Amino acid sequence: MLHKWKYFFLMAASLVVMGCKESALFYTTSWQRAVFTQTKAESSFDFLWVLDNSGSMKPRRDYLRDNLANFLDTLNSRKAINYQMAVVTTDAFRDNGALIKSSSGIEVVRSATSNNPAADFSEVVNSITDSTTSFWEQGLENSLQAVQKNGSKFSRPGVPLVIVYLTDEEDFSCQSQCWGVEPERNTGWTGFGVQRYSDFFKQYKSGEGSEVILFPIVGVNQERCPVPSVGARYAEVSGSLGNYGKEGSICDSDLAESYNNIAKIIADRGSVFKLPQPADPESILVYVDKKLEDPAKGNVVFDVSQNAIIFQNKLPAEGSVIEVLFDEKN
Repeated sequence: MLHKWKYFFLMAASLVVMGCKESALFYTTSWQRAVFTQTKAESSFDFLWVLDNSGSMKPRRDYLRDNLANFLDTLNSRKAINYQMAVVTTDAFRDNGALIKSSSGIEVVRSATSNNPAADFSEVVNSITDSTTSFWEQGLENSLQAVQKNGSKFSRPGVPLVIVYLTDEEDFSCQSQCWGVEPERNTGWTGFGVQRYSDFFKQYKSGEGSEVILFPIVGVNQERCPVPSVGARYAEVSGSLGNYGKEGSICDSDLAESYNNIAKIIADRGSVFKLPQPADPESILVYVDKKLEDPAKGNVVFDVSQNAIIFQNKLPAEGSVIEVLFDEKN
């Protein structure tokens, strides 16, 4: 009987959403209302993978290569993603922003045209070689150079650009006196400030109504696992962009989670809306722009583990208002 009364109040409250006058009576139950605005509903993303080409990093590069199919499955788990992927190294001395090209000539892997994106990506990664200057990792500078010189090849207008860094070293992007031994043991060189990269990546997509998102997979701290140096500059630039870019740990025990989190964050963007209180799954009503979503159509489901509603097929358009009425779980 109690559940029926709660459901009655939920239905009455739904009339409020549809334009009827609010009453204090509705707030005498455990009924809750959550309102979201769809800020992003992208289904296209471009990727630039910035991979440390030093010999010691090959096992981790191979992990990314061998698990791209799983990454793509996660990426497409909420919505079909149209993507392009290009690869550069952290060696700005040798490569200077040049894209890595596979033995068959592939520079950009495109979901729209590739018969086997994972295999094409694998072929590109396999073309990465060590060099005499790979000890001087300049991931930020080489990604900037890649975007400036070759962005038209892999970065489409109006499409978010996701840059993923994979390195066990700090960024040592060099401005002058760039010679000698390893930069961490070299006091004679001068580096670029992180503001150079924050400013560039903030501006690159701003005129298109889109953005650049950075996901560094780097050394987080020496306590988590020993690394040659912690990637603090990557994390600083990522955080300065003020979006949903997230730092991940390169430790072997964390690498899978760091890698898959990138795909999950992108896949969930615009499709997953977490409720502020635990909800009774049987009580949930979802409206998009004041139109009730029909549960029988299966477009909206409730994930108990995340306490979130999830749009599985058709996403609400950008600017839509999503209103959720629910009974708080006892």
